[in-house]
Amino acid sequence: MATGEFHVMKVPAEQLTGALHGQVVDPGAQPTKVVRRSEGWTVDVSWEVTGELVDWLTGCWKLEIIADGPGDGGSRHPSPPMELTFTPGSGRYTASVPMRGRLSPGTYDLVVNLTTATAAGTSGALGGFVVLSKIVVLD
Repeated sequence: MATGEFHVMKVPAEQLTGALHGQVVDPGAQPTKVVRRSEGWTVDVSWEVTGELVDWLTGCWKLEIIADGPGDGGSRHPSPPMELTFTPGSGRYTASVPMRGRLSPGTYDLVVNLTTATAAGTSGALGGFVVLSKIVVLD
């Protein structure tokens, strides 16, 4: 499982800090780097925020997968962003992003991108990303 960077607003770490992890999982729930386009593979993500300010968080997390193909000059967002509401009293979260049929055959760099939105709908000050290893999508 890859570990990424987690960024929080400018507060001391004992007040708010976090960790973010992600991996590609085959239909048999095993980590993998090679998948078939037509099979039910997922990107599984887990993250945790800890500290005195966890119960004060309001709004939601926004989770998306970004895929970069070598030399194609652009990023793809193969799956619509997922929104997960902050859970007071618990800073632990998990999500499984279904990827069946979302990418054409090829080799990709996958990035899990995690951002936040406030209760008012504006961009939040928490977020992070995980760069997953290259993945090969077969037909």
